[in-house]
Amino acid sequence: METLIGIHVAQLDAWRDYTAALTDLLDVPEQMPPKPVSETETKPSTPDAGSSKPSELFGEEIADHMLDRAAKARVLKDKAAALRSVLTAYQLKKLEDAERSLDPGPGRFH
Repeated sequence: METLIGIHVAQLDAWRDYTAALTDLLDVPEQMPPKPVSETETKPSTPDAGSSKPSELFGEEIADHMLDRAAKARVLKDKAAALRSVLTAYQLKKLEDAERSLDPGPGRFH
């Protein structure tokens, strides 16, 4: 795609930053790996158990995952803005056309 768009040497850093951020955002494991079970999670809780940190609730784990994704999305938006500032109008049009051809169709990202 780099060749198709006609990326020049002066544009390489912005291009590679953008593609790295895009790849990072889209690189989602099919299934979240299970966390290792700690010894405190396998023992029944007692009122006097003085645990220093309570375990996370299911919703908190989801929220942490979403916050990580949001941070990656922000990086991608910043890198896209930087790339737009160095590409010509013709190159932007070529990039839009190329990206549109990669779209897997309706419902893919829902």
